[in-house]
Amino acid sequence: MSDILKDLTNYRIKGIEKAEIEYYKQLTQTLDRIEAQIISLADTSLPRTAGKLIELQSAVAIRPKIKAILDKEYLPFADRVVRKGFGEQALRVERQFKTIGLIPPEFQELTKGDLALVQNLKKQYYTQFKDVSNNFTRILSDKVYQNTLVGTEFTVLEKELRESINGIYATSSDPAVNRLVDYVKNNKGNPALASRVDAAVKILQTKYASTRVGENMKRYAGQILNDSLRDFDATLNFNKAKDAGLTYVKYYGDVIPTTRLLCRNMINGVYDKSGKGIYTIAEVTRIWNSTSWSGKKSGTPMVVRGGYNCRHQFSYVNPDWYEEDGEETKSLIESKQDTAPVKSIYGDRSSEEKKYLPLAFGTVATNFTRMINKTPKLPPIQKIKNGAFFRPTTGEIAMDSLDMENLATLRTFTHEYGHKIDHNIARLLAQDKKLAEKFIPNANKKIFATRLIDDVLDETKNTKGLQISNAAQQEIMADRKLLKDNLKKALPAYENDKLDLLKKLGVNKTISEKIVVHNKFLEDIIDKKSFPLNLKEVKSLLTEKGITYDPLEMTTVDFILGIKHKVIASQYGKYKPYTLANGSIKQLSTRGYYNRAVQGKFADYVGAISDNTVGYGHTAAYYKKSFKTKTFARGYGDVSYLHSTEAFAQYTALSNTTNKEAYIKLMNYFAPSTTKIFDEIMERSKLL
Repeated sequence: MSDILKDLTNYRIKGIEKAEIEYYKQLTQTLDRIEAQIISLADTSLPRTAGKLIELQSAVAIRPKIKAILDKEYLPFADRVVRKGFGEQALRVERQFKTIGLIPPEFQELTKGDLALVQNLKKQYYTQFKDVSNNFTRILSDKVYQNTLVGTEFTVLEKELRESINGIYATSSDPAVNRLVDYVKNNKGNPALASRVDAAVKILQTKYASTRVGENMKRYAGQILNDSLRDFDATLNFNKAKDAGLTYVKYYGDVIPTTRLLCRNMINGVYDKSGKGIYTIAEVTRIWNSTSWSGKKSGTPMVVRGGYNCRHQFSYVNPDWYEEDGEETKSLIESKQDTAPVKSIYGDRSSEEKKYLPLAFGTVATNFTRMINKTPKLPPIQKIKNGAFFRPTTGEIAMDSLDMENLATLRTFTHEYGHKIDHNIARLLAQDKKLAEKFIPNANKKIFATRLIDDVLDETKNTKGLQISNAAQQEIMADRKLLKDNLKKALPAYENDKLDLLKKLGVNKTISEKIVVHNKFLEDIIDKKSFPLNLKEVKSLLTEKGITYDPLEMTTVDFILGIKHKVIASQYGKYKPYTLANGSIKQLSTRGYYNRAVQGKFADYVGAISDNTVGYGHTAAYYKKSFKTKTFARGYGDVSYLHSTEAFAQYTALSNTTNKEAYIKLMNYFAPSTTKIFDEIMERSKLL
């Protein structure tokens, strides 16, 4: 468990670091736009004589225009951070508790209380971002007024405005600082060195922040960005641990030359006489309160940790998980839920597989882990520029990203490993016809035999279609017919529901009245037995996509109606969020429907089954390049080996991911026959 717990904690930490890099880049771009727009505004709005500012009235009138620029450029950035960034980190925290699996099941997932906390934290930190915007609206406006009052030259004002937004650096007695300052000044305008310049600026803003001249928006916004992501993770993690009754902690993170002594000692177990590095929350609090250091923040140590820019995190443990000598107890590696050591679950695996499989498929034995156990080792994953694929002839997986802290990347890995299971188990069965006939559902022996048994290991034939998922071709066709036939009536019904909502809203209702109408409208749909998800699952799927469940937002309405009517966009397109908070909406054309939250791997699952009639992912051209099969119906096309293997790979990804319970319900709702036979195939893993 100690290794697993370390890996899971680092998974959370790396997720934060990745988000920080992504959003800091966005912040830099945002502030550059703000700087350019405000300088342009000042240049065109402020009269001057001989280069000197002369008119106070114009200086006063510019304030709301400055605010408008900041609201337009900065607040959407802040919204992305708290919605998407916080939402993704919440899922990483959930994954840690679910993967450990040694706490009561009701606390392994995000509870109703957790989701409420997430929403409150989003509001709290958004307010902090907004305060920066309001503060610098005042600062920038005051700069304009003060310089106009004394009649300074416009170039002086321009310099001060730029300093207040992106900052400048003073010379220092520290040669390291001076080198960085000179590098920024000399290369700021060079697009080829933009990333390096930005890195130098960031070092100056964090490590050498005391050398900054005056206040600047970049420094303060960057600080809030860094600390908000980490404090959010720590707060949610602490809250879940408290609910689960975990009162002991271990401290994790990299130890580098600049690591604070307190953090270094906590990680190395210096304060713990046993040397295990396990502390009670009370012990941590005592250590924090009795120690002083540069950068220390006020608040609970479980949240603020080492203080400003601290890159370490706690994970919560039970001391019963460890023996007196520090070794793991049996309960760490064998849970009451059929868990086993990672090695025994997955068999003899490569170093990459040992690292990634627990994240993708968990540490508890399942039908998937039993299948994986019977497959050969995975060769080193190939890094490519774009896309991802599994190559049956070599057994290789290639991906354009190996960042498994990213949920999308992890799902891609799980998807490609689904292809590996699909092909490798077929090869295993091909060598034993009796086992193959026992393994495959009776109703589909003929279909399966055509592609598996008769063509087994015949190198003179096309064997790339050798896969267990071919057993599902008839079921895929059955679901395709249902989805395509349903769409004819679903689209008008989908739009009629929207019109019905508009009628219920009327034209003169207050916001409060509209909220009541919206809530009832959506809850009436969700509460019906025919609807596959409960309200908690709806909110959780929306959170996964960085969307807050908001009855007033058409994003939420479209998501729920899309599920009700089995409507997913059949092609990529821009989603236009409509709000009903301040008026009404126009009826959307049926050509514009796009269920934003049910997308990605699930849309690809349905797309593979329906041949992109409903859903999307792999292109029509991709499916057409496969050889023809005997599973054909006029008006519905072929079900090829590519349709079945892509459906199975998506089934694998969705069955082993965050919110898998909800995705399993959706798979059964949209494609009941296909999902059922895949379940039956996986159950036969026990025969291997």
